Amino acid sequence: MGIAYLAGFLQARGHSVVQHYGHIEAVEYVLRRHGGEPVDKALATVRAPDATVLERHDARVLFERISAGIPSATEHFTVQRNNVICDSRLFKGDVGQILAAIDQRERHIFHDYFAEIELARIRAVTPDVVGISVADERQLVSACVLASLVREQLPRTRLLMGGNYWSRVTDAYRDPRFAVLFDHWDAIVYSEGFQPMADLVEGAHPATVPGVVRRDGDTVRLTPRTPAPVNYETLPTPVFDRGIRQWCPDFVPPLYTMSNCPMRCGFCSIAAGSDTFLHKPRVMSERRVAEHIAALGATRIDFVDEYLTIPRQLKIGRELARIGHRASWQCYLTASDQLLDPGRCQALAEAGCTAVQLGLESLDPATLRQEAKPWNHPANYGKILHNLYDAGIQVHVFIIVGVPGEPINRSLRWLSFLEEHGDHVLTIKSGRYRLTRRAPDELLATQHRLNGLQVIDGDTQPLNLNRDQFRYTTGGLSRKRVEAVRDLLEEACHRHWAYQITSSLPWWTNRGRYTLDELRTAAAHLRARRPAEPPVPAGHLKRSLSKVTSALHDELDLRVTLTSFEQARDTATRLRADDEQHAGAVS
Repeated sequence: MGIAYLAGFLQARGHSVVQHYGHIEAVEYVLRRHGGEPVDKALATVRAPDATVLERHDARVLFERISAGIPSATEHFTVQRNNVICDSRLFKGDVGQILAAIDQRERHIFHDYFAEIELARIRAVTPDVVGISVADERQLVSACVLASLVREQLPRTRLLMGGNYWSRVTDAYRDPRFAVLFDHWDAIVYSEGFQPMADLVEGAHPATVPGVVRRDGDTVRLTPRTPAPVNYETLPTPVFDRGIRQWCPDFVPPLYTMSNCPMRCGFCSIAAGSDTFLHKPRVMSERRVAEHIAALGATRIDFVDEYLTIPRQLKIGRELARIGHRASWQCYLTASDQLLDPGRCQALAEAGCTAVQLGLESLDPATLRQEAKPWNHPANYGKILHNLYDAGIQVHVFIIVGVPGEPINRSLRWLSFLEEHGDHVLTIKSGRYRLTRRAPDELLATQHRLNGLQVIDGDTQPLNLNRDQFRYTTGGLSRKRVEAVRDLLEEACHRHWAYQITSSLPWWTNRGRYTLDELRTAAAHLRARRPAEPPVPAGHLKRSLSKVTSALHDELDLRVTLTSFEQARDTATRLRADDEQHAGAVS
């Protein structure tokens, strides 16, 4: 999304821009190199509009099998279900490790792709400027390897790094070793890139440009962010490279229509790259959003705003109808009590919303208040999911376990909740709590004001987006217990009705082509014709059950011995029933 917006912005100023989505093409290059012709056929399948669900499943399994057999001393690289994992074995967040990874760049799994394909393309363009975008630390090593190759081959070309990642690791710039990285590029844009990139492309010195990191001798310096952030209403329609296609039959562009999230959830810093992070966002008008969609000629849109409110969605639908352009979309939404009205959910669907991602996060109101999500009311989650499902809207839910101060038994209750309401959910993401850099929680933790968590002195991994140097201090919480309950939730996901079908139809860009009824039919067909997805390993599950058993004893003095997932789920159901009985007695 970022480079597509930048491309449109720079082209409007008269510059020629060439884009390459290397994160797609590099993966395909590696798979083809190790899998040959069958990979070409499988890639054609995932992009074929008439491919059957069985063919898509078999293509995905082929990618998994081939990637699992690719040897790499420096990366853990694999295609798993609906994800591509490329985690460096050399880099764990330390500045020295990234320097070492660059020194060993020939061993990187994407090195040959960069050297044979990407560099040839760049040289053919003879650019004045090369920009490389980094979304998170999983792309960092690849980006640095590419930058080092470009610098070596085109030493006079201005080389710029950008992307949301850089705004979230500003502590790393104080490490004296970080200055050495500027041997491989000229500057980093750590803020919104619109004005800084234009200034740098047009020859300005990095010291005079807002929102830039540069080297000054052996010192790394940052210029302040711009005092006049760009007006989103003035942004031109983003320009996408249509030469490298998503793993999807049709073009589904992402759109970002608001500079940052208006909420301030304690655990989140996704929008830290915004020039108005944690302040009032700049919002694109619904009319302008509709005009962009029509200009792109898209009929399905992936809104990547951190939060697209219900009123905005309804207005976008009306604006699209006004100009005579039909489109549907997926977006992030809060579990608002407005969704308790079935008519409201139906209105969303009629406007064009066909999928939402809901941050449920916790079933504990105290935890939600602590994390600045007081609008989430767990007692209403089930009804909200039911209403969205009845309206034909696909729902993805986020769950966080291990929030400081939240007992393990509270997280265990999700097993019962998913058993009761899982039919109305399409996909589930349960994640372990992370102390995310630049999130409100991190500030509280460093000031010793975050209940239940203590930051460990000596941050040795400043290039990671999450701070791993912390310990739980209350409630018998520990990382092993948190990981244990998360493993039980992962097993619940494996048993969910849509797990296999959503593994084979990755991301909403693919699932959005089908109705919920069609997905249910396809899921049944897949179960009948293909082996089930593997469960959580038995040994792993056994250890998790033991950890949760001890947590229940410590927290509730509950004398149970959990030896199966079913026993854990049934215990969670009894705990929820006790909650409801207690709530009824209080009322």
